[in-house]
Amino acid sequence: MKNSGLKLALVVGLAAVIIVLAVALIVTRHDPTPGDDLPDPDAPSVPPATATPEPAASPTPAPEPTPQPPTRVTFIGDSIMVAAENALYEAIPDCVVNAKEGRQLVEAMDILRKMEAAGEIYDTVVIGLGSNSPFPIEDGEEVIDFLGEDRTIYWVTCYGRYLDWQDEVNETIAELDEEYDNLYVLDWSAAAEENAGWIRTDDGIHLTPDGALGYAQFIAEGIGAAPADE
Repeated sequence: MKNSGLKLALVVGLAAVIIVLAVALIVTRHDPTPGDDLPDPDAPSVPPATATPEPAASPTPAPEPTPQPPTRVTFIGDSIMVAAENALYEAIPDCVVNAKEGRQLVEAMDILRKMEAAGEIYDTVVIGLGSNSPFPIEDGEEVIDFLGEDRTIYWVTCYGRYLDWQDEVNETIAELDEEYDNLYVLDWSAAAEENAGWIRTDDGIHLTPDGALGYAQFIAEGIGAAPADE
């Protein structure tokens, strides 16, 4: 009987040892030791912020090209240009001036065709028309298209102290300037306002002797044919 009891005790003790070892093994397998697929406990909980690249600067628009100083110039205009004709020849010796009192833009095409046939339209053309009437933009486009994109064209704005259509004409000239890359505006209206002695007081539009010289100098400087006054 004693042997049977001893055997039973050994079996029970061995079973207990096996149970203890099994429990230890299970606990060991679930021990949260760091692994390759677990986060580093020393790593920050929030990922470091990455610097946001600054947007690329917009390219600076290229400046509008400045026309080269002319060697020969063709003028076509009305009575304002008539008064300054001699002064223009003095300021720009190698030029052709075709100006007439009362001339309107509607007459320009016939005149330009005759001048073209005579070889009198040079690479630089100055237009001084608009004082005697407003004109539709299509008439201005016809003139510029005829002269062509290879020529440099200047259009002198209109000035008249009592001229009802001054602003209308100058707005049309500004619209043409926006449309054509080879067209440049010479703002005679601003120059005349700043130099009251250049304009006759009786009609507020035509030139005094000083105005004729001033107009010619203004044109010559504007097209780069003469240095600006200091």
